[in-house]
Amino acid sequence: MRRAARLLPVLCAVLASVPGCGGGDESPRQTFDTDVEECSAQLRDIHQALVALTVERAWQPSHSGVGFFAELVASGFWPDTEASRARLTCPGAGAPPLSAKSFADLAALGDEDSGYAGRDLAAYPLARFPTGGKEILMACDNAHGMNHAGVMNALYADGSVKSFSLHQEIEAGTLPPGTATIPVGPDSPLPDLRKLKR
Repeated sequence: MRRAARLLPVLCAVLASVPGCGGGDESPRQTFDTDVEECSAQLRDIHQALVALTVERAWQPSHSGVGFFAELVASGFWPDTEASRARLTCPGAGAPPLSAKSFADLAALGDEDSGYAGRDLAAYPLARFPTGGKEILMACDNAHGMNHAGVMNALYADGSVKSFSLHQEIEAGTLPPGTATIPVGPDSPLPDLRKLKR
């Protein structure tokens, strides 16, 4: 017991010197700009609403891209208001707001209507929804450059949100040096992001 007590301060000192383990000024939790955090919370809200829509109305997703999540308004589950439409687009800088156009033709909605990309169900169908696991559902679309400064969010089927860092993807060799954005869609070098349609 005394030996453990003597080793504890040494262990604490070692851990404090490791980045991300509570030492110095570094925090184990990565912090992002406010719009990135707002986007992450918004994606989680959309996931909860899609799950609720499925439970309450036996809904199953049938549209790709923006239409995938725009069904929340088109179905009447969320009212067709400016506030609801704002929740269906990425709040990041440069992301266009969801337009007030009719939701009658969800297949006509695209990257000019929302700052989010949705699952490409034609190329990557979901066996059922909701589904657990790490199947990607939607993400920042980066259609006009990065929606957020150097980072983007992606929503997964289990309700989790993953943030991709442009700098980290370049360091890992996924993207070439000098790349200014993380591509989303069938030509993306990131396998998950290929499953999305803008």
